[in-house]
Amino acid sequence: MSLPLMPLNALARRLSCCFPLDENDVRAVERLCAVPRRRVAARREFLREGDRPGHVHVLLEGWACHQVMLPDGRRQITAFHLPGDILWQPLGEARMDFSILALTPAIIAPIPTSALEAVAKAHPAIATALALQNRVAEAVLRRWLVNVGQRAAFERIGHLFCELHHRLHAIGLAQGNGFAFPVTQVELAEATGLTPVHVNRVLRDMRRQGLIDLENRVLRILQLRALAQHALFDPAYLEPQGHHSAAPSP
Repeated sequence: MSLPLMPLNALARRLSCCFPLDENDVRAVERLCAVPRRRVAARREFLREGDRPGHVHVLLEGWACHQVMLPDGRRQITAFHLPGDILWQPLGEARMDFSILALTPAIIAPIPTSALEAVAKAHPAIATALALQNRVAEAVLRRWLVNVGQRAAFERIGHLFCELHHRLHAIGLAQGNGFAFPVTQVELAEATGLTPVHVNRVLRDMRRQGLIDLENRVLRILQLRALAQHALFDPAYLEPQGHHSAAPSP
């Protein structure tokens, strides 16, 4: 039996998008996240390249991003993270090859790796959901590579907007075709391999065509189907095993 759209726990909500969880599974996930939580201020880097965090870090509230800094100060954002996402999962003594920045005030749950492994072993549905969540994260990374390598600027930004809308809608954080969008134009440029000037030009073009409205850090996609067609967006990569939560269409 699948869960309602909004279980209490962000990780359970996210995992249930990948694979159905029953009430026992949800309680197990909630116990897993009952650890001392870390509150992080907006625009603060809380895990750094070279660190060796010994815990699994789960984003419970807010937005975060993965970033890689070049020696000359340039930055590439390689992922945007939403509530319920796993930010870091240690493997032995591996060092981080990226940093994690909170884009908004955020709440992080540092979960002992042994505790996560025990829950996954005792709850096969959770183990399956975790594996599928990881598969989706890898698929998103591949689409971001395609974005930077093959898509035109308009397509890059449009594809990212559609992707974020789909992900937020799945966890109940999109209101119709609108959602909070705390990403600055500079950060949007660093995520899409464009300059801030080029990003500004594309956003003006999207507004002029009546595709979006972006004001006060709220993004509304006014013509979702048209934007998806412009950006060649197909959400299949976000839906493991065909598990689908239909987004509204205008």
